[in-house]
Amino acid sequence: MTGSQSSSQFGGELLSATVRRLVLDRIVQGHYRPGERIVEFTLAKELGVSQSPVREGLRELAAVGIVTIHPRRGARVRMPSGKELADVSLVRSEIDALAARLAVDLVTDDVVAELQSLIEEMLTRLEEQDFPGVTEADVRFHELIVQTSTNHALERTFDQLAPFARTFITLTLPDVDVRGIVLEHRLILDALRDRDGERAADAARSHQCHVSELLQLHFPRVAEGFAAGDADPPLGALHQP
Repeated sequence: MTGSQSSSQFGGELLSATVRRLVLDRIVQGHYRPGERIVEFTLAKELGVSQSPVREGLRELAAVGIVTIHPRRGARVRMPSGKELADVSLVRSEIDALAARLAVDLVTDDVVAELQSLIEEMLTRLEEQDFPGVTEADVRFHELIVQTSTNHALERTFDQLAPFARTFITLTLPDVDVRGIVLEHRLILDALRDRDGERAADAARSHQCHVSELLQLHFPRVAEGFAAGDADPPLGALHQP
């Protein structure tokens, strides 16, 4: 492979990642709704790029279950089952628990301060009913702990699962008071600050298990709304009563 070929390929990878993030953001914001088709040609024209990075970005999203791709029919935003979402949270519970245990001996004062800031941001966004903002801060909180663990296998697994949870948790929890779940982040942070690995792992695991329970309880009726052709099912709804 020549230097120019390598550079071109690397640039293509970066471009596909940009497309992936853009499509994911649009799904979170409700611009692309479950069942809606994402047209490669239209998106490529809008972004001023070839269809190749768009196709690759969509394939990356398909690999983690965000979209489905059918021959001759293109990509569509998919609606997972409540069990599927709950299963992801259960896997995350062990990933986050291990990351927290490993991070305890590596966490710095700067990391603690950033984690605290992210909890405050979650609460502020929740008060403003900025539900994508809540999940953005939530993902960053857990991502920072995983990164602090310096375990690259954990990072890769987290990166695969985080977009799935981020997208559908934002879109599919109507009329649910999640303030208590948001506040559970404080328990994780307190344990990290105290350098207590087992307590940090238990808090992280318990948090994700509670998310799993919430999804199993509340997600099915949202999915039913889409299946029934609801013209405006509740999106981004992490509402407080």
